[in-house]
Amino acid sequence: MNILSADTSTDVLSIALSTDNSYEERLVKGRFSHSEDLLAEIESLLSRAGIGMTDLDLLAVTKGPGSFTGLRIGMASMKGISSALSVPLASIPTLDAIAEAASTYPGAILPAMDARKRRFYLSLHKGGRTIVPDRDGNAEDIIQYIRDEELPVLVTGPDAAAFSERIAEADPSIRMIVDPEAPRNISRALQRLAAARLASHGPDDIGEGPVYIRRSDAEEALEKRMKERKEDGV
Repeated sequence: MNILSADTSTDVLSIALSTDNSYEERLVKGRFSHSEDLLAEIESLLSRAGIGMTDLDLLAVTKGPGSFTGLRIGMASMKGISSALSVPLASIPTLDAIAEAASTYPGAILPAMDARKRRFYLSLHKGGRTIVPDRDGNAEDIIQYIRDEELPVLVTGPDAAAFSERIAEADPSIRMIVDPEAPRNISRALQRLAAARLASHGPDDIGEGPVYIRRSDAEEALEKRMKERKEDGV
């Protein structure tokens, strides 16, 4: 099965291609533009694997939470390929893919991504189950769920180290392990979840879009302006 996957939820582009005979993944770090790099990286992966876009069997992409702009670019690009070539697309929650990448850990797994404004995108997983669904929160929002864990909680994701410090400040008694491979490439995990979702639920509906959890700064600014205009009687 030829699966192309992309994660554009952070400022690091994660992309991979698996075929019956090969697997290659790439991380593009630093200053770049997802909109410019994504299609170029896709073409390079396909060329090295010796296949074309028409040979793809499945597209996989993270749908959030994460960077508003990055998610829109990733989803739009993959939906464009899906629509043009009739290749099924399966989108996966970002935090689910991050947790799946560390799923060999036997205890609770806590993915964490910086959500700005001193908050984080969080979820909690254990034994293949979601204990706490995706949320925009802080250490105090998760402590009650991990305080009584028998094994140390594995904190993973692109901002695992920063969030583990917040937990330690809020409750020094909680035992944690910061994922030594975080931030890790989640491509294999993303592809596994996408293949499973395709088998169980079929491809994404045409109206499927990114999941932001939080409103964008532009939306919040617009609401503030509208409220001020209403108060001023404009």
